[in-house]
Amino acid sequence: MAKRRKSEKEELEEIFKEPEFDEKEYLISEIKKGKGIILIFIIAAAIGFISGFLQVWGDVLAAVFLGFITLFSLKYILSMVNAEFRDNKTWAFAIIAFLLIWFTCWTVALNPPFNDISPPQIRSISVQYNNTWVVVYEYGKGLIQSNIDKVKWNQVNTVRALVTDNSEVQTVKINDKTADKNGDYYEAANLDLVGRIVVEAWDTHGNYAKKEITVPTGI
Repeated sequence: MAKRRKSEKEELEEIFKEPEFDEKEYLISEIKKGKGIILIFIIAAAIGFISGFLQVWGDVLAAVFLGFITLFSLKYILSMVNAEFRDNKTWAFAIIAFLLIWFTCWTVALNPPFNDISPPQIRSISVQYNNTWVVVYEYGKGLIQSNIDKVKWNQVNTVRALVTDNSEVQTVKINDKTADKNGDYYEAANLDLVGRIVVEAWDTHGNYAKKEITVPTGI
C-alpha cells in the first residue's frame, strides 16, 4: 500500500510545531528566580552595612573591594543554593539591584543611629553689642563684613554660636571657654577676644568642627 503523501499544510505544521509547555519546569525556574532575587537583596544589604562600618574604621578600600568581590561571586553563591537565573535580562536586573541596595545601605550605615561621621555644623556666630545680637558669620554666606565694621570691638565680650549636629552636640567652646546652652545657642561671656573669635564644637561621637574669625582690636 502506498504511503500517503503529506499535504503542504501538514508539512508546514510539522516545521513550525510549537514545543510543548513544561509547566513543572517553568514553576521551578520561577521559584529559583524569586529565591535568587530575595537572596541578592539580603546579601547586598548585609555587604552595604559592613562596607559602612569598614569606612568608619578607616578602610574605605576594603569596603569597595568587599562589595565588588561579592558582586562578581553572585553567580557562584546563587548556584550553591540552587537559585540561579536562566536569562541575561534577570541577571542584569540582579546586578543593578545589588549595586543600588549596596550603596543605599552603605550610606544608611554611616548615619545615626548606626554611626555618625559628620562633624557639627557651626551655623552662625553673633556678638552682643549695645544690648543687641549682631550676626558676624552665617553658614553658607560667610563673614558679614558690614556688621563686623559697625561694631566697636572694645565693647564686646559676649559671643554666641548656633551649632547643630545630626546626632547631638556635646561641647562648644568659644575662645577656649566652654559655652553654656541658652535656647538654641551656645553662649560665652566675659571673653577677651584679642582680635579673634574661635568657635570649636564636638559631637557625642567625637567629631570636631572649628570656625575662626579675625576681628578688629582696640576700636
